[in-house]
Amino acid sequence: MALNEGDLIHSRYRLLRLIGAGTSGAVWAAKNELIEREVALKILDPEVTRDKVLLTRFFNEAKAIGRVRHPSIVGIFDLGQAEDGSPFLVLELLDGEPLATLIQRDGSVEPETLLDVCSGVARALDLAHQQGIVHRDMKPANIFLHRTVPTGLLGKILDFGISKVLTSNTTNFALTKTGTVLGSPAYMSPEQAAGRDDLDGRADVWSLGIVMYEALTGKLPHEAPNYNALMVRILTQDAPRIETRRPELSADVCGIVNACLRRNRDKRPTAGQLSALLEAATRALRAERFAKTGGRRREDASPDESSFALATKRELNRYAVVGMLAGLAAGGVLGATLAYVFMR
Repeated sequence: MALNEGDLIHSRYRLLRLIGAGTSGAVWAAKNELIEREVALKILDPEVTRDKVLLTRFFNEAKAIGRVRHPSIVGIFDLGQAEDGSPFLVLELLDGEPLATLIQRDGSVEPETLLDVCSGVARALDLAHQQGIVHRDMKPANIFLHRTVPTGLLGKILDFGISKVLTSNTTNFALTKTGTVLGSPAYMSPEQAAGRDDLDGRADVWSLGIVMYEALTGKLPHEAPNYNALMVRILTQDAPRIETRRPELSADVCGIVNACLRRNRDKRPTAGQLSALLEAATRALRAERFAKTGGRRREDASPDESSFALATKRELNRYAVVGMLAGLAAGGVLGATLAYVFMR
């Protein structure tokens, strides 16, 4: 059946306005009339229920979000079926826009803002990885910038539909079609591009590094005329160092992004280590801004002016040293939390 404003779903959710629609379903702002709370309903088209792959992805998302509860991951409140049999998720209703929209509109993102958002994303990913869940599709469209106050942005991770569960004592609800590579090609890690089965959280760290690279420079590090050529490039060529694309970025910011994009995953930081580095770099950028501009944000910062640059360079070369990371995190500013792709 066609959905319209005012329809009542599951005897409690009143549809308020359409947020977005695609080939497989739609997202609506709705109100739970029993408790007077506005929510977001992600509703699949009833025809999609015949596609087992899409239906599995839909329930993957519910299970993954339910297992990993964190302020930086969209909250799930309910799962059900509409009167016509369409499955739906009830999620947080947020106010803002995807990071992809901001990049497309402005070309790039201010380093302090981006690092603040990404530190929260990394912290949320770290919790997911501890739960044995790898997102596998981190990209700007899956990071939502939620407005909490006039000048405040919180990011939340979206779409756990193709996440992979690694723990052996739980049902693996990863989609494992033979020969299928899951994820968004430009953001895939080398191990994803190679179709390896032993993916872990370091694949998400790579993808988040690509997100930061694109947000800071307005360009992707790996581009090619077709899918196959892109996969070959990711597998065989190092990403151009970010300072070659935007020389005015500080050495600490460049070092963090470059560390995420090491083709050898053993040399990348974990998501937890990355979050600590991003939080420390954010503090340094914020302190520098207040000292030099009285609080006004700037698009760039000189590497030789950053008191944090040298320390970060040393840290990136030995980020596995737990004591050093604990020192960086101690006394730190709370990293930004993240959000979901529903707009009011």
